[in-house]
Amino acid sequence: MGRLLAMLAATALVSACAATAPEGKLDPAEAEAAINELFTAQGERVLMQASDSAAAPSTATGAPVGPDGQPMVGVQTSDGLIWMTHAQLDQFIALKRAEAARLARTMSPYGTQFTVAPQTVATATPDPSPSPSKRAAIPGGFDRYVAPGLEFSIGPRDFRNADGSFDCVLTFDDGPHHSNDATIYDILDAKGIRATFFFLGEQVQANPTTALTAVNRGHEVGYHSWDHKNLRAESRETVTEDFRRGVGAFTALGLQPAFFRPPFGNYNAGILEEAATYGLTTVNWTNDSLDWQIKDAEGIVQRVLSLSAPGDIVLLHSIHERTVEALPAIIDGLRERGCRFTSLETWVARATS
Repeated sequence: MGRLLAMLAATALVSACAATAPEGKLDPAEAEAAINELFTAQGERVLMQASDSAAAPSTATGAPVGPDGQPMVGVQTSDGLIWMTHAQLDQFIALKRAEAARLARTMSPYGTQFTVAPQTVATATPDPSPSPSKRAAIPGGFDRYVAPGLEFSIGPRDFRNADGSFDCVLTFDDGPHHSNDATIYDILDAKGIRATFFFLGEQVQANPTTALTAVNRGHEVGYHSWDHKNLRAESRETVTEDFRRGVGAFTALGLQPAFFRPPFGNYNAGILEEAATYGLTTVNWTNDSLDWQIKDAEGIVQRVLSLSAPGDIVLLHSIHERTVEALPAIIDGLRERGCRFTSLETWVARATS
């Protein structure tokens, strides 16, 4: 990334002389294709943003202008403020997102790296062989990402119980889906598990019966924004309106969510404050199934089981049929590895007691 920034600095920093993209960079179409391949509306984790101080001044005040005659965009990076054309910014975002995707595959919120065996052709019975990754108890990075508003008293290893089992939580984002969620409720009932569903306000409004059924079946419901915008890229006014409208869809049905999960796991101080205004505790995850990206059920199962560790909060998305297909094997595999499923409320109480 340092080389990329150096190239950008040499060609775009307060300069209008760059007529073409630096040698070796993707053209805009290729950059856009890379973004679309790596991230979906439900799967984007990181969005490169300029800070307020990095906003480009207007052309009237002498802002650099790109070869297309348009004002360049100022982006605050670790190497300082860099001016880019819109095409260069697209390419920069694509590379940042590619790097984020690579890290998502190799780095857990516990701060340790892991590897996942290459996927093979699906078989009738998922291979139970992936062994749990060894992850250290690092309360610092762990609690800041997983639940930034909580005061943790324990680290991941402290979720292990005297009998060798460990607490973990199943969570499902982006519903309620008109049919998938009902199937998930049946699977969880059959397995004797209560889970947490982070619903979108617009989907609660569209599928009220499915949303209410979650609570009637004993599950927790949490708020996941109105329509899955990346709230960290929005104004505070937009964030405020999102919570007003979205939480309102819950309360109109008599639902009182206790937890908030920001779309893409992205948050800032303003988002945390807004959630707290509604009495919501912000909670992300520790075990990312990548079910938005992995296209077969067996691959999802292997991914989740390979990451299994004490204190896991497993991230799944109920909008994918392959996730529903993978769920029974995920539950059985986690139980074999020692998982004792608890509610998110219980998990939070233990983490902060």
